[in-house]
Amino acid sequence: MNGASDLLAYLGGLTVSQGRLAGERLRVFPWERRFVRGAFKPEVQSAALSVARANGKTTLTAGIAAATLDGPLAVPRGETVLVASSFEQARIAFEHIVAFMGDKLRDRARWRVWDTAQQARVEDRETGARVRCIGSDPRRAHGLAPSLVLADEPAQWPNSTGERMVAALRTAAGKQPHSRFVALGTRPAGSEHWFAKMLAGGADYAQSHAARENDPSFWRRTWKRANPSLDHLPDLEAAIRAEAAQAKRDPALLAAFEALRLNKGTDDTEVAVLLDAALWASIEGEAALEGPVVWGVDLGTSAAQSAVAAYWPETGALECLAAFPCQPSLDVRGRRDGVAGLYRECAKRGELLTLGQRAVDVSALLGEARKRFGRPSRVVADRWREAELRDALEKAGVPPAAFEVRGMGFADGGADVRAFRRACAEGRVTPAPSLLLRSAMSEARTISDPAGNAKLSKSTQGGRRLRARDDAAAAAVLAVAAGVRQPAKSKARWRYRGAA
Repeated sequence: MNGASDLLAYLGGLTVSQGRLAGERLRVFPWERRFVRGAFKPEVQSAALSVARANGKTTLTAGIAAATLDGPLAVPRGETVLVASSFEQARIAFEHIVAFMGDKLRDRARWRVWDTAQQARVEDRETGARVRCIGSDPRRAHGLAPSLVLADEPAQWPNSTGERMVAALRTAAGKQPHSRFVALGTRPAGSEHWFAKMLAGGADYAQSHAARENDPSFWRRTWKRANPSLDHLPDLEAAIRAEAAQAKRDPALLAAFEALRLNKGTDDTEVAVLLDAALWASIEGEAALEGPVVWGVDLGTSAAQSAVAAYWPETGALECLAAFPCQPSLDVRGRRDGVAGLYRECAKRGELLTLGQRAVDVSALLGEARKRFGRPSRVVADRWREAELRDALEKAGVPPAAFEVRGMGFADGGADVRAFRRACAEGRVTPAPSLLLRSAMSEARTISDPAGNAKLSKSTQGGRRLRARDDAAAAAVLAVAAGVRQPAKSKARWRYRGAA
């Protein structure tokens, strides 16, 4: 392989294919030049780079991969393997590589491109040099003999397969003399993670851009420690400022901000409350119940509540109603769940009903919700007991214009929690003063995946109480998230912010 200077010259000759700089030459930032010079010295066989999100790491990775096809890193029959947490993530880098290669790939006599649901590869027929983009599945590593491995965002690789995948890649790379292993991504939380070990001295060359533990989270100079592109990318600074403002208002968003924007690392089981109590208290008030109303429904078992939350996107009003079966009594349930007389007090306020004997009469709950909230324009619920809910809606005489089911994993569930938190932080939700909702919010917990996606906890996940009754919070998340996904036209509205 040629030296780092040739690689930097090649990268500087590439053309940006998207964004506000599309059509311009790729600008290699000083921190990227430093990394290339360190990682691609002849004697270096392993290198690690850690930097916060959106600083141009994927572009740099794709540019390096392209250089192994027709640039200074190309060698006859040399194979470059780019590995991401999933094949879908690897395809993002693949699209950058194809864009960098541009019109060259139209020469089908020389270049072969596999771009399918299962494969993402480019090969030079003349030299045999090729780039392959794959997910972090160890089964995909069999038969590989790469001269260069680019490991993208290793902290996001599944815990169950990540260690086996990196072992397979290192073994495969060992088949080629002078092979190189380069890992790039945000910091993992645990010091025992293989990428953390590389950053701590396990790699021949390591470069890390991260805020220090005690650095103030909302100072620009702290941001610059983790975001070395901050002075060069105005869109990056605007995004960080917006997220910092939200994290200031809602501490529940702070963990993801520090992990991904300050590169402090993120725990696989990051724990947080659903919403900060102070923020919830500040947005409580009264708003007009006008316009289409969206229902979020969470059906519980005989031990848990069933709840209906109603959200009016035009005005931001949010109300909730829940029910327990009659047996056992609310007093007995309160003692058993460790909340004393809470349920009895919620019942006195008309926020909690007792319906059915040993299981909640769902149709009766929905009928009462219709009396209070009106006919819903949409009903949103999780997939569990979907058929029963549909039957109960018909029996109660409230078939909605639309019915939507949502998953409770990090995909749907994470998106809903994120939308709910943002809507509350931005003042688009005005919950009616409600002891039921306050208590549910105080009990609701979230857990986060390595990418910072938070979903509601179940059972005892993330420190949640086993007997926590947060069904009203779950219903509210569903209703608000659905409302902001397809918002109604905003109109002038009146609000009164006051105590219950």
